[in-house]
Amino acid sequence: MRNTFINELINLALKDKNIFLLVGDLGYSVVEPFADKYPDRFLNCGVAEQNMTGIAAGLALEGYKVFTYSIANFNTLRCLEQIRNDICYHNLDVTIVSVGGGLSYGSLGYSHHAIQDIAIMGSMPNISLLLPGDPIETKWCLEYASNNSNPKYLRLGKTGEENIHSENDKYSPICCIHAGGKSDVAIVSTSNMLDTANNVRINMIKQGVDVSLYSVPIIDTKFNDGIQKISKTHKYIFTIEEHCEVLGFGSIVKKYLEYEDSRVISFGINHKLNKEVGSQKYLRNIAGLSSSQLSQKIMDIYNNMKLV
Repeated sequence: MRNTFINELINLALKDKNIFLLVGDLGYSVVEPFADKYPDRFLNCGVAEQNMTGIAAGLALEGYKVFTYSIANFNTLRCLEQIRNDICYHNLDVTIVSVGGGLSYGSLGYSHHAIQDIAIMGSMPNISLLLPGDPIETKWCLEYASNNSNPKYLRLGKTGEENIHSENDKYSPICCIHAGGKSDVAIVSTSNMLDTANNVRINMIKQGVDVSLYSVPIIDTKFNDGIQKISKTHKYIFTIEEHCEVLGFGSIVKKYLEYEDSRVISFGINHKLNKEVGSQKYLRNIAGLSSSQLSQKIMDIYNNMKLV
């Protein structure tokens, strides 16, 4: 996703001379192509994320379309006051680009586990959440960022994610990856769990249960219509996210379905994980978020629901 982001940003900057990229002294081996091509629209702000966010706000007030780029927790939690007061309150055209959402930097410990970001950034005024699950969705998110002038939070993975979509797929507020016939079950994924969710779908089909798989790369004002359609079409909705269970994507879905929809079952990360250090795969297994674990959980719940 990181390479797709920078390549798309270079293409957009060719058409829009107001695009400006700020980095917090990292991203090397990724951001250089933009810096080399547009040195007058690139600035390394150093390890000073609060300053970087203030600079972004100032540039946006002067008409620039600004992107701030850093590891997920650094340009969100470390400078949250500036995001809230300088960018979101003033409804400025700044896209906060966080790399390594979820447990992507799992081996670096809890300081690098970005597992509260959707909840925190989603609570900011005027903001749209851009949560791509593969490189194609990343392109859609960059197009959205280019066409919208409100604050945006773009959450990227860093593990060389492969395309789940085909190149011919078109964006919709909730993207249907697989329409499972007359299936009662819908799996709704966001961000870097798309590949896992697709494997869950395949596993369940092998066990005789066809499911519909949806991905949500963008949460904005159009999200409500999409999730309402899924609710009317399927009896059971399972949400999957690499984020804390509390106030994450699953909570957003339930909010739009008026909180009390017992048909929505959410899978995310328990706070007990905060003492664990290891690879993303290792931590997902501990959290119960591997494709095999999720497949079994959903099958068990679905079979029990059918008996009710």
